[in-house]
Amino acid sequence: MLFSVIIPTYNRASFLARTLDSVLAQDFQDFEVIVVDDGSTDHTREVVAPYEQREPRVRYFYKENGERAAARNFGVRQAQGSYVTFLDSDDLYYPHCLSAAHAFLQRHQNCAWFALAYEIRDENGRLLSSQAKRKGNLAEQLFAGNLLSCIAVFVRRDIALKHPFQEDRTLAGSEDWELWLRLAARYPLPYANEVVACMMQHDARSVMEVNAARLEARLLACMRYVEADEAVRALPASYLRRFRTHAYAYLALHLALGKHPAKAFRYYLKALRISPLFFFHKKSAVILRELLKGMLRR
Repeated sequence: MLFSVIIPTYNRASFLARTLDSVLAQDFQDFEVIVVDDGSTDHTREVVAPYEQREPRVRYFYKENGERAAARNFGVRQAQGSYVTFLDSDDLYYPHCLSAAHAFLQRHQNCAWFALAYEIRDENGRLLSSQAKRKGNLAEQLFAGNLLSCIAVFVRRDIALKHPFQEDRTLAGSEDWELWLRLAARYPLPYANEVVACMMQHDARSVMEVNAARLEARLLACMRYVEADEAVRALPASYLRRFRTHAYAYLALHLALGKHPAKAFRYYLKALRISPLFFFHKKSAVILRELLKGMLRR
């Protein structure tokens, strides 16, 4: 089997059927689907049951809640495919997703991991953004921000077993970026800008729930894990400077948006101390604009 599509889910019964339908509609058939129910209290099991009964490639597992990282790692351990890929239970594959991945592997045989492109649409199907204009060294660019998502990233199963997601609840929401940085420090990242999947933006999406204290704890935890990694530490110093600058700038912006101007300004200054030239970056202008709005509101 070539691909194992791992779908972690938690109380997403209302979205899950459409996600499963999109995977089973693939025009490339050498795959399995592993649904990891991470302690749902809704009717997720009942949604999956008909699929499991009529389609032997669909396997359902229930486990106690441990957050997305633990659910994905659990799925990797159950997987039988040569490559694993992760699909959130409210997102969609386009019919050519896995055939595009297969074609990519014909050109980049046995690569450790690779990425295809995805787009983001709202519940009415309106295009919000597309990740189809990437160029240059994507592995290096990841240190200045997460250009990927779990969707449309494929990892060789032996690599995924060797380098699992960090199962730290504090990290939830940045656990994918933390893993991508560990992988980027070890393996080249080939990619293609072919759009093969769709991330659905809706009000119930967990990333829409921003809590300032949790966000701060999450990014600081991400920094600790990344900076402790031996392969990352072996990279040129510019990689870590870029990473720290972005992480502090990300915190500054979102704390400013969340009406925490004092903390936001402190993290903005931290970013500038590491990289004074960040002052001239467009992200810096956005942060300063939001800080100014906060001052005017007061």
